[in-house]
Amino acid sequence: SSEFETPTEEIDTFIDGGETEKLKAYELLQNNKTKYLTDADFHWRLAKCTYQLAQIEGGKGNVEKKKEMLYSAKDTAERALHLNQKSANSHKWYSITLGSIGDYEGTQNKIKNGYTFKEHIEKAIELNKKDPSNHHLLGRWCYGVYMLSWLERKAAATLFATPPTSTAGEALTHFLEADRLNPGVWKENLLYIGKCYVELGKYPEAVEWLEKASLLPVVSQDDKTAEIEIESILAKYGGK
Repeated sequence: SSEFETPTEEIDTFIDGGETEKLKAYELLQNNKTKYLTDADFHWRLAKCTYQLAQIEGGKGNVEKKKEMLYSAKDTAERALHLNQKSANSHKWYSITLGSIGDYEGTQNKIKNGYTFKEHIEKAIELNKKDPSNHHLLGRWCYGVYMLSWLERKAAATLFATPPTSTAGEALTHFLEADRLNPGVWKENLLYIGKCYVELGKYPEAVEWLEKASLLPVVSQDDKTAEIEIESILAKYGGK
């Protein structure tokens, strides 16, 4: 059982709120760090909050601050995992934060981390099948592997006897499962469903999902990034 006594509903509301609320959550968590050194629920929340603030810093152009916070989030999530291997959220946030440092790592590390990412997301799904974000993340892994460049595939082949493979169809099944669990409300997930249909050459389906996505409000940094891509794909395929 968790020792984390700060009202978690309050903390979670702050973490899922706007920038001001996230900063408040971060401050609360940092101030209580010494109290919860052995608490996994505390650490994955701190990792999540740090990761989200890193994205906000990136959106403001504070590149170094973003990088520093992402590595900090990854270390915190790793601590959560170390404290409780049975926590789906610890596995999930370790995967997310590990994936987020990919841009700063060399190709070999990025590919190795990709395997670790997949392993922990599959574990998170095993522990909690009802969390749509876990299915979305497995879809992202499949899509990322499917989109690997020739050079990255060569690098993977030198590292592993059987390099990772996936298809747009496989990625799509995971994104559709995420949507089934949380229908029509997640902009980024709808974008990826659309992108998979583009890869499969099913343009009318792609446009249908992307139009649904474009109607959703832009709330988070992820939504802002997704919106740009949605508009650009719709501009290309919307008339077909």
